Order: sequence, then C-alpha cells, then structure tokens
Amino acid sequence: MNIVRRLLRLAAAGLAALFFMAGAWAEEQPLPQVTVSLPGPGSTVSLPLEIAVSLGYDKAAGITIKPKYILGGSAPVRDLQSGLSDFVMHGMPAAMLNHLQDERYVTLMPIDDLPKYVLMVRRGLKGKVRSPRDLAGHSIGIHANSLKNKTTAHQLMELLLHGHGVGSDKVRFVAQGSDWSSVSSAYRSGAIDAGLVDEPFATRLVAENLAYPIFNSTNRDDQRRFAGAGFLRVALHGMRDRIEAQPLGAERMVRTMQQALRWIATHTPEQIVDQLALAGEARESMLTVLRKNPRQYSRDGRFSAVQLRETEIFFRASNPDNAAAQRLAIDSMIIDRWVGRKP
Repeated sequence: MNIVRRLLRLAAAGLAALFFMAGAWAEEQPLPQVTVSLPGPGSTVSLPLEIAVSLGYDKAAGITIKPKYILGGSAPVRDLQSGLSDFVMHGMPAAMLNHLQDERYVTLMPIDDLPKYVLMVRRGLKGKVRSPRDLAGHSIGIHANSLKNKTTAHQLMELLLHGHGVGSDKVRFVAQGSDWSSVSSAYRSGAIDAGLVDEPFATRLVAENLAYPIFNSTNRDDQRRFAGAGFLRVALHGMRDRIEAQPLGAERMVRTMQQALRWIATHTPEQIVDQLALAGEARESMLTVLRKNPRQYSRDGRFSAVQLRETEIFFRASNPDNAAAQRLAIDSMIIDRWVGRKP
C-alpha cells in the first residue's frame, strides 16, 4: 500500500508540474494583435476604444488592441484593404460611401447613440460669421479632402452649407488632423476659418479663446437644420471576407467594445477621465462634454432600427447627386450576429 501511495503521489506531482509548465508556456505566448484605425487620440470618438484598452478588456477577451490614429477620408478603406488594420472605427455615413467602393466593407456594431459635432469659427471672425450662410468665401477644415471618400463631417458640412444657400464651390476645403495639436494649430494660425470639430476639442477651443461655436448637432434648434439628425455616427467596421474567415477574432473585438460601452454607461464622467488619466485642460474639457452629453454613446452596442433609418435619411440627403448612394440600403452592410437589434 505504501508503494502504491508513493506512486500516486509521484504521478500527481508529475501532472502538477506538467500543468504548471503548460500554464507558464501559455502565459509566454503573445495574444493576437488587432489593429484598429480611428480618429484621435484624446477625442470622444476614440474614448471607448481607449477605455477598453486601459481596462484590459481586450486582453481578457484574448486579443491585444493596437490603436492606429488616422486623418480620415480614404485611410480606413486603404488600411483595411491593405491589411494594415483589422477593423476601423469612424462615421457610418462615411462607411456607406466606402461600401459603395468595396462591398466587403461592413459594419459590426454601433458605438455612438447621438452624433456629436460642433461647427467652430476662428475668433477673428466673431461678429462676421454667425451661421453657415456666412461661410461663403472662407476656408473649411475637414479631416480629409477627397470627393470620393468624404468623411461624415464633410458630408454634414456640405449639407449645412447647401441648406443655407452656399454651394460647395463657394468655400475652400482644407485637410486638417484629428488630434488636439492639429485642430488647435489650424485655428491659431488662421489656416482655416471654420470646421466641424470633435469633442472635447470644440469645448477646449472655446476655453482657450481660439474659436466660437455657431452650430451643435445635439442642440434641438440646430437639429432642425438637417435631415436625419439622429444618424449613427461612430461604428465598428471591417471586411466581410476577413470576418467570415476569422469569426472568432471579430466576435472578440465586438465583445471587447460592448464591455467598454457598458462600463462607460455605468460610471460617472469623473471616473471616466480618471481611468484615462487625463489632466489639466484636457481633463476639464472632457468632463464638461461628458456631463452635457450623457447620450453620446450606445449603452449596449445593439443596432437600433430608428437610428439606422435616420442614417439612411441623412446619407441620401447629404449625397443628392450620387445615384448609388440613393439606392444603398444600410441593411446590406450590417452584420448583427453578435450584437443583435432593437427598435
């Protein structure tokens, strides 16, 4: 019996050693890296992804997210087609134009609830430019200057201009960056006269007396100025063939972002900026924006039928001369297998 017990103990010890070695080996193996292209950093657009990474939700899901900050325009299409990125996060109306160029370009989940844009005008024009109709003859900053790959901000800007009787040929579009340094320097130097700005940069421009607002997409009066005011802005996009070939990777990415959205929905603005370790004016501006816009982000990452319909209305209104855009049904590019839908 003693011999049997000794043999059993030796076998158990051997198994424990094997499990320990296997666990140590697994820990040494790097997690698959997932590259995500998006505007930023430090904006409300990039905030959910930055929250997900800071909380380690990506690693818990079995991936490591690497943000790749971009200017906009054709960059998302190029990054996905070339394999530089696995997914992209940006405006849904821009993604719809991308889908018209490449039908593989699809959407996996919404990130935003209500779209947030602020039309800012440089301070030297105070009293001269009071509405979009006064922008004729001025330079307008956009994240990229491409007629084929218009960003969502570019589409909204043209919609506002046309709604106030100003043709696109009456202004000069100027490419600018999507981070605070690029935005602030463009207004400080006078390189641009106006532009639709992401938060918290718009709030910070006001705080630093560099520009003033004349339009805000979340103001009720301003929402009446354009069709489809409840459109889906930021969403997560990818390539259909790659998603179908590697569904587990797509599911992990979606679950990571859903977890981040739920965390944001259940935490205070103070807790959010603390998690991102923001300080100084960047912290104060972000706090102000988060307090004023509790509905900016989706709470569950599910597709909303109302929001998708609003997006179609906005997209067709902002691309009136594009026959393919008028025919595009948004459902043709929605993959809802992991997030589902709601009314």
